[in-house]
Amino acid sequence: MAGIIALASATASAASPAAATEQLPDSVYLMAYFTSPAQHLFYAWSTDGLNWQQANGGQPVFTAYDASIWMRDPYLNRVTRNGKDTYHLVHTWGWDNPAIFHWQSDDLIHWTAADGGTTTDSGKIYVMDGKEGRPASPNAWAPEFTYVPEEDLFYIYWSSRVDDRQLHYVTTTRDWLTFSTPRPLFDPGFTAIDLTVVRQGDTFHGYYKDERNGEKTILCATTGSLDPAIDTFKGTARALPADYTTEVEGPTVFPRIGGNGYIGYFDKFNGDAGLSFMQCTDLDKNDWQLIPDTETTNVPEVKHGSVVIISREELLPLLKNI
Repeated sequence: MAGIIALASATASAASPAAATEQLPDSVYLMAYFTSPAQHLFYAWSTDGLNWQQANGGQPVFTAYDASIWMRDPYLNRVTRNGKDTYHLVHTWGWDNPAIFHWQSDDLIHWTAADGGTTTDSGKIYVMDGKEGRPASPNAWAPEFTYVPEEDLFYIYWSSRVDDRQLHYVTTTRDWLTFSTPRPLFDPGFTAIDLTVVRQGDTFHGYYKDERNGEKTILCATTGSLDPAIDTFKGTARALPADYTTEVEGPTVFPRIGGNGYIGYFDKFNGDAGLSFMQCTDLDKNDWQLIPDTETTNVPEVKHGSVVIISREELLPLLKNI
């Protein structure tokens, strides 16, 4: 199938694949990311969420059916709906394009658009092109989504440049074929990008990049609803210590396997210096602590992305070697 790069069969030098799989825990972390040299979808995996290994021999696993597409900021998550699990992937289209992309998969290998299409155009969602009542902006960056089961609704959000700064917009869908008119979701009063949202109880915790010169750190905001007509994100609390001066972006937050707190990471974008990690026990407490880089392992040239928890059986086909 054009646009999908074949994943190598799993092998093991000292044991059969089945035996090697038994050595893994039942659940592992899977990271979806891109690199500056090759802006496609890559996978890495980890048993502790801090030390990562490349999947598929370090080769990209999906190109959005066009290797020339700048496939940046991939956000991957599993949604259980009507008893069925589906992986959904959204990502940026380069620097200055008013559309985002959406794909879905049952196995993390074969991706289609919501209508089953397998062309680049079938995955595009125009959100900021100024047509049919949509706002106009030259860009739509770092899209992510949250599925709210009690509403049976996907909230999709991203940042776009409007007037003199970037702010976050949201659209909703139930089928990824028809969408509400995008509207502002979050504007802290200054340029902000890279919003990621994690729900804990009835509170949605948003982590975002303060894009102002001299800042460029990760801040936190919260809301009781992703519908801006009901509630709005509020907050500029820091997730990183005030004396942490490295410029960062692309925050990601994911629960620890077993539910004992959360891990977060951020992208040290200057010089493509990789990821650094942090951890907390409770999002409501905002008790984030940095994890020393000496206790973590990056994969080469990793940037931004997202993390989902998968089973070892789902991981095996994604590996070249265990």
